[in-house]
Amino acid sequence: MMSKDFTHSLVILIIVTLVVASFSLVVWVVPNIVRGDDIAKGSLAIPFTPIELAGRDIYISEGCHVCHTQMVRPLDPEVKRNGRPNQESDDIYEFPNLWSSKRTGPDLTNIGRKYSDQWHVLHLVDPRQVIPTSIMPAYPWLFEQTLSGDDISAKMETLRTLGVPYTDEEIGDARLQVRGKTKGEALIRYLQSLGKDTSQEVSP
Repeated sequence: MMSKDFTHSLVILIIVTLVVASFSLVVWVVPNIVRGDDIAKGSLAIPFTPIELAGRDIYISEGCHVCHTQMVRPLDPEVKRNGRPNQESDDIYEFPNLWSSKRTGPDLTNIGRKYSDQWHVLHLVDPRQVIPTSIMPAYPWLFEQTLSGDDISAKMETLRTLGVPYTDEEIGDARLQVRGKTKGEALIRYLQSLGKDTSQEVSP
């Protein structure tokens, strides 16, 4: 009678899982910890303002990251279409990063200031007004719902523990910058910030 192979052993499964997890830790986490300061020195990244940070949360909650990437690869067709390719130092203040992998819609890495605020309003209220072939859903309610800003300071405090250099003054004033703004306004402020910090570089 044949003995059970290793796939039926709980002990071996646990050991293999620990080995794989340890390898991932060594490959992905440790280098960033060791090189974190060097990466930050060469970075052009600018921390999000309170209203941009609130808009980023709306971007996530509405699932925008499901259809739009924020990862321009260093390939000529992508650079011509979407602008400067991403670099490791661009995302030091991104928690979590929003690279994504599915491009139902265009990449948004460098979309900031490509369109006017009014264009974004029209596009969010009814995408077909500006892009007749768009399959993006409409989000008119974003301009009907306002933000209280009650939780933005706590979010910034948390991000500061992760290395985002927010000052006490910035955190203290955050609620007033967000309170009363619509979700749509906040989302547009976030979209208009994308690529703004690296725009001073000349695209290859």
